Amino acid sequence: MKSLFHHILLLMFPFAIANGQGVMIDQPKMLFNDDQTIGVFLNSNGIGADFRYARYVDYRNDRIFEFSFDYVKHPKEYRSAVAYEIYTRRFVYGKENLFWEFRGQVGNQHEIYQKYDFSSISIRLFYSGGISLGFQKPVYYEVVTFGPTGQIIARDEKKFDPAIHLYNYGGNASFTMGLDELKVIPGITVNTGVSFEYSEREPMIHALEAGIGATLYPKDVRIMAIEENNFFFFNLYVGYRFGSMIDISESARAKSRKERRQERKDATEGVPMVPFLQGL
Repeated sequence: MKSLFHHILLLMFPFAIANGQGVMIDQPKMLFNDDQTIGVFLNSNGIGADFRYARYVDYRNDRIFEFSFDYVKHPKEYRSAVAYEIYTRRFVYGKENLFWEFRGQVGNQHEIYQKYDFSSISIRLFYSGGISLGFQKPVYYEVVTFGPTGQIIARDEKKFDPAIHLYNYGGNASFTMGLDELKVIPGITVNTGVSFEYSEREPMIHALEAGIGATLYPKDVRIMAIEENNFFFFNLYVGYRFGSMIDISESARAKSRKERRQERKDATEGVPMVPFLQGL
């Protein structure tokens, strides 16, 4: 997993320093704007997505408000496969609970490099902190009982039990099993990273992002029944962020909703999602 992040970051940095000689931006630049974006991420311990609102402070700084939702995996999770009847089913042997994090954070974003033409990018540093709510749901497995000739004579749904042989498992039971046993664990979280914004036109935002995050809970979060569990989660992440700028100038506020919608439509027509790949 670490090598994956290294390769992605190596791909990102050439674009971070490529402030080349492109066509100068020929449209009026927003001097006062808020940003609203959605991010999707690959984490070193799972996957996640978030919504970020960046409120204008000055031409270099924003106040950011984030809400994120992550699926967290244990580092010792390994999928197993079991075949019976006419199909094969996969499951994580020894997994006791599924675990998700819902986080609300407040922080700051600082632009250290501004874009001046279509071939350059904007580089922003950000940090935030706040509260995390961990959601822990038990995992149920389908357990099968075989007769003397190998036929299945019974099926049941149970939590993980190491006393039951591996090959008695028929895979995961229904996801809805255990929802009534859902537990909420509060914690605190911090996050910091760097964003490379490369959109060719305002008000659209397209960015690659990388960072680190940490979350602390008051007790161990039980994900695996047969491995050591932790109360502290540290992760590296890379991802893609997209959204739009919101012009908050007085002239923009004077425009009708229809005019603002048409301007956004004009800005997005003919613009590729990943413009820096043109010409490769």
